[in-house]
Amino acid sequence: VDAIPVMMPALSSTMKEGKISSWLVGVGDKVDAGDMLLVVESDKADMDVESFEDGYVAKILVGEGETADVGAPVAIIVENEADIASVSAGSGAPAAAAAPAAAAPAAAPASDVDAIPVMMPALSSTMKEGKISSWLVGVGDKVDAGDMLLVVESDKADMDVESFEDGYVAKILVGEGETADVGAPVAIIVENEADIASVSAGSGAPAAAAAPAAAAPAAAPASDVDAIPVM
Repeated sequence: VDAIPVMMPALSSTMKEGKISSWLVGVGDKVDAGDMLLVVESDKADMDVESFEDGYVAKILVGEGETADVGAPVAIIVENEADIASVSAGSGAPAAAAAPAAAAPAAAPASDVDAIPVMMPALSSTMKEGKISSWLVGVGDKVDAGDMLLVVESDKADMDVESFEDGYVAKILVGEGETADVGAPVAIIVENEADIASVSAGSGAPAAAAAPAAAAPAAAPASDVDAIPVM
């Protein structure tokens, strides 16, 4: 059985846990990559969380109105509809993987600037690096949480990557057509427009944090299940 845990994502650099406002799918529902699964309430905003895999919702581990730590599994998706029953009958949650890199602020390029690195996300369970197909924003642009920043080409599909913070694009670290490892910074956002110049003039990349949880398989919910974490 290919069981794919859906993890609580980090919607901001300060988020430690998220509250599920609502589920947009139910057990048994078929989902495709890009479908919205749930709405998460963080310390800054409510955001829709999408699936990066095709499959069927086998189990919801965290209900509406409940909270989960960043990186903790909140649901399980299976590739085959016939596997729903076996997962539903199991004990449930795969072991929570380490919190995604976005949950821990990376080193700022200047001590007096609040710089927010944009990380290369894991768009599939097998993705180790991603290629930037195109940037949808440029240096100096104002972005809001939910705005699409770039298009990433992975080993499975092209996906738009959105911002989880409000701010201004201060520096693009990885250009179009270039690749970056999962969890590596590809751009820097600053909260204040006045800080763009100091970041642009700096040496650039914040220290790369550990790769997000989605890059490493989590423990399976049952001994015969191949668990694949998905952000």
